Amino acid sequence: MPERFRRVLLTMGTRASFIRLLVVAVAIVVVFGILNPTVFLSGQNLQYVELASPEVAILSLAMALTMLTAGIDLSVVSIANLSGVVAALIMTNGHQPPGLAMLAAVGVALVCGAVNGLLVGYKHVPPILATLATGQLFSGLALVASSGTVIKGLPDSFTRIALLTVAGVPLIFWVMLIAAVIVGIVVAKTPLGFRMRLVGANPTAADFSGIRRARVLLATYVMSGALGGVAGLIISARAGGANSDYGSSYVLLAVVIAVLAGVDPEGGYLTVAGVVIAAIAMQLLGAGLLSLSVSSHVVNICQGLLLVTMVLLNTWGTALSTVFPRRRVTA
Repeated sequence: MPERFRRVLLTMGTRASFIRLLVVAVAIVVVFGILNPTVFLSGQNLQYVELASPEVAILSLAMALTMLTAGIDLSVVSIANLSGVVAALIMTNGHQPPGLAMLAAVGVALVCGAVNGLLVGYKHVPPILATLATGQLFSGLALVASSGTVIKGLPDSFTRIALLTVAGVPLIFWVMLIAAVIVGIVVAKTPLGFRMRLVGANPTAADFSGIRRARVLLATYVMSGALGGVAGLIISARAGGANSDYGSSYVLLAVVIAVLAGVDPEGGYLTVAGVVIAAIAMQLLGAGLLSLSVSSHVVNICQGLLLVTMVLLNTWGTALSTVFPRRRVTA
């Protein structure tokens, strides 16, 4: 295997935490496949997982990017909703084609991300406070723009995006994979990715290295905003409308998935493949429990137990790696 390709794979998540997560995902499939094979392994259930995973995974990638720099983006779902509302208004009230509406929506998301980046990077506002405040701002803008109602009547050419398949796989699932590959390449193979990791792992060293942290943070939150915009378009296409409070529970879920994937909340480490697998694993767990007619409260409990288990496994793995160090490949 070429050295450059091997290094990309290592940075994208082929480490112990990713392997453990992959084992958990396979175990979920095996357990529920045995308990209720008729429902869990049905084509309808698997298609549900394929359709439900992309929006969650893309939002989690956005969250993980900011966590890579020791930050957080609590506004990413608000950005997604605002982007969806903007696209919906352009298509319904403006009678413009979906392509133009989607470009405008992503443009709005980029601006929202830039606002976060300016506050965090240049004004030195703590990320949790900055994005909590802007999240309220973006949600308010979406609420006003939508008049507090669901914007319906989206053209079929837009809503069909959620139903189209390529090689038997939903188009939006391919979009998720493409987004993951792009993020992985940026983090693993570009100077920006190196600076993001260094800023997160050791901001003092980044300063002494001449890295302009403000610019790095601005770029990070702009990327996070763009991913939020893409997720918002997927949500709107799947729902057949746009609203200011779609996916309100996704903020916590995105954080949970990032932590499940082994992303270090203190910055410096991100497993892109792990984020995707964690998002799919959470959807598989929920679908499996629902196939057993388990209440949503029990689903939440089981997801919490899974999170605690993975955190403990990753913590023990980190402790063992310090006792038995091995040669690391640097990006």
